[in-house]
Amino acid sequence: MRRWIHSLMILYSILGLCQLQPLIQESEQLASQWVEIVQGEVKGSIVGKDGKPVIAQLRFFDSDGALIKRIQTDIDGNFEILLDEGHYNLEVSKGYEYEMKQLPIEVKKENPLNLKSISLTRLMDWTAKSYLCGDLHQHSQFSDDGLNTVEEVLIANLANGLDFGAMADHNTVDGNDEWLSLSQKLSYLAIPAQEITTNQGHYLALNTSNLIDVTALTSEDEIDQMIDETHHQGGMIQINHPGRNFSFWNVGGQFDAIEIWNGQAMPPIPNLNDIDEEFAYNQISKQKWFDLLSEGVKITALGNSDNHDISSESITAPISENEQFNEWIAQGLYNGNPRNYVKVEEESVEGILKGIKDGHVFITNGPLMDVTLNEATFGDRVVSTNEAEISYLIASNQGSLEALNVIADGQVIETIPLAEDVPTLGTINLNLSNYQWVVFEVISKSYEYAISNPIYLK
Repeated sequence: MRRWIHSLMILYSILGLCQLQPLIQESEQLASQWVEIVQGEVKGSIVGKDGKPVIAQLRFFDSDGALIKRIQTDIDGNFEILLDEGHYNLEVSKGYEYEMKQLPIEVKKENPLNLKSISLTRLMDWTAKSYLCGDLHQHSQFSDDGLNTVEEVLIANLANGLDFGAMADHNTVDGNDEWLSLSQKLSYLAIPAQEITTNQGHYLALNTSNLIDVTALTSEDEIDQMIDETHHQGGMIQINHPGRNFSFWNVGGQFDAIEIWNGQAMPPIPNLNDIDEEFAYNQISKQKWFDLLSEGVKITALGNSDNHDISSESITAPISENEQFNEWIAQGLYNGNPRNYVKVEEESVEGILKGIKDGHVFITNGPLMDVTLNEATFGDRVVSTNEAEISYLIASNQGSLEALNVIADGQVIETIPLAEDVPTLGTINLNLSNYQWVVFEVISKSYEYAISNPIYLK
C-alpha cells in the first residue's frame, strides 16, 4: 500500500513539472530580455547674482521634451538626484519673476555630474509694486490623499517663488503648528487654514486654528453657521472649486471669496473645446463669479493649486484633441500653479488678508499684470466715465503672450495685442459709462493665463 502511494506521488510530481515547464521557459526568456537600468548621479547648487543660495525648482526633460522629474533644492540651494543614463534638458526656475534657465546635460554612471553654482537671475520684482504672491489651497500628509510632509510642501512653495501660503488639509488643523513654526525660519508668511470637506462642497477656512467640524450640509442655515464660525475665529471663507460640487448659489454672495481657478483643472481660458468635464470646471466657476458680480455682489476671486503631490508624479490624464490641454497636463501640476498676487499695504499676514478682502488680487499661472483705471486698482470703486484711462504693464518669463482683454459686465469690449516675449506698457481710453464692473484678462498662445479682480464702477 505504501509503495503504491509513493509511486502515485512521484507520478503527480512528474506531471506537475511538465505543466510548470512552459512557465519556467517563459520566465527564462523574459530574464534573457531584461535590460539593466543604469543610472548616474547629478548634483549641484543654485545661487543668485549675489552668490547667495537660492531655493529653486528643477525639471528634467528627455530628448523628446517629456517631463521626467521635478525636484526642489534644499534650503541651502543644493540638489542631488539619480537619473537613467542619457541626454536631458535641465530647467532651473523660481516662479514667474525669475529667468527659466535651460541647461543640456548628459548623465553617465561612471562620470557623476556636479553642476556647481548655477546662477539664477531675477528678471522682475512685483514686490516693488506692493504685490506678494501665494497659494492658499494646498495639502500635506495630514490629508488622507496628501503625499508630502509639511516641510516638503513649504520647500516647494519657496522653490516656486511664493511669498505666502496656507496649509488647508481636509477636516483637520493638525499640520498648522508645524507649518507656522517652520515658516518663521525661512522668511515665509504662513497662514493657518483648513479645508472643510462636506457632502455639499468644499470650503477654505482661511486664518483659522480651531477645527470647524462640519462634514454634512443640508440647508442654507447650516451654511450660515459655518460662515459665522469661520468669521468668529477671525478668518475668511472661500468656496473651493464651485464649478465641481457647489449648489448653494442663493447664498454664494455671503462668502468672502470664490475659487474660480483650481489648479487640478484647466485654466479658465476663453473658448476651450474638447476638454473632458473632469478638467473643465474652472470655466463654470468663472462664469458663476461673473453672474454674482452682475447681481451686485462684491466677492473676491482667488486661484490656488489644490496640490497634493509636489512632484506631480501622481497626475494622469488622457490625451486630448485640444493641444492646449496636452501641453498643460504635460507640464505637471505644482504648488503655486496658479497663484494669487495680492497688493498689500504691509508685508504681513494681516496685510495679505486685508488685500484679499479688498479684492486687490490678480490670479496667474505665468503672466504678470499691473493695471489701473483712472489710477484705481483691482477691487477699488471709481466713478463710471466715458473717458476712462486704463494704464497697463504686462510681462511674462515664459514668452507666449498674445493679448490683454478688457471685460466689462462679462463681455470682452476691447482686445489689446501684446508683445510675445517682452513686457508691454501702454495706455488706452475707453467709454465705460454703461458698465458696472471691469475685469482684465491676459491670454497667450498656449495655456498661460491671468485674470484680475474687478474694478467696480459707480
